Amino acid sequence: MDFVWKYISLLGKDLAFFVLGFLVFYIGKKLKDWTEPRKLDEELVKSDNSALALSLSGYYIGVIILFITIVSHPGEKGDLLGDLFQVSSFSILGVILLLLSQKINDGLILGGIDAIEEIYEKRNLAVAAVLFGGTIASSFFIAAALNGDIGEKVFPQGLGIAVSPLIEKTIIGSIISVIFFSVGQIGMILFSIYYKLWVPYKLRLELEEKQNLAAGTAFAGALLAIGILLTRALFREFESLYQTGILLLLDLGLAFIIIPILHFFADWVVLPGSTLKEEIERDQNFGAGLLEAVVLVSFSAIIFFAV
Repeated sequence: MDFVWKYISLLGKDLAFFVLGFLVFYIGKKLKDWTEPRKLDEELVKSDNSALALSLSGYYIGVIILFITIVSHPGEKGDLLGDLFQVSSFSILGVILLLLSQKINDGLILGGIDAIEEIYEKRNLAVAAVLFGGTIASSFFIAAALNGDIGEKVFPQGLGIAVSPLIEKTIIGSIISVIFFSVGQIGMILFSIYYKLWVPYKLRLELEEKQNLAAGTAFAGALLAIGILLTRALFREFESLYQTGILLLLDLGLAFIIIPILHFFADWVVLPGSTLKEEIERDQNFGAGLLEAVVLVSFSAIIFFAV
């Protein structure tokens, strides 16, 4: 029965992190409210804006992904207060980076499409789907960058500043996380440019003018796939920034090869007798776009865990 008493003794710590999760989510909601041009509650409740709800859902899922990943590796065992401080610090940093990634995604990954106008004025579900997938994809590599304890290998002598070891460790982790976040975000931007070159239809036309939800869903799946693949290097055993940087480049190159192959695999196997171009561009078949997204995400996850 020792395991039962051990379980009971851990309930206090579990409850503390559970409450902290609520607090991080609430702070994330408030920060999102402050960065939006209109009051979210009114848009969701009074205006019934489904496009905003879809985009916002991606952000909230991203916040939870960040917290779960960070809390799975809080720091020194046995130091509850230190763990709570480090988890809360990294979680808030993660939320800020996630908000920043959304702004970057709006401006660069959408390729000139005015996300605010599309979401608030046109209620464009196709653009909302892209933002949904892009935000969650960003949360993957932000969470990976914030997870783990590699600061001692990068700064073995510390920073040499007059603060407590816990605060110094948190500062070092934050610096490294911002570096990895920047690299991952650049990778996503490069991939989005590459995706538009080989996809068999004009993506901007489908998203902006035709509001093609099938095209938006397929693109969201591709972004989720690249997000999964870019986290592989960050979850490997850390040796040096140089090695991790090279592995990130290799994983980006792998994604550039694998994702188009998976696209044509879905075209050949999942939709026999038709093509994704016909189903997505001509028929605006949401089911076809969803199936492509599922194939891209599923096989990218297999690569992440098995290769």
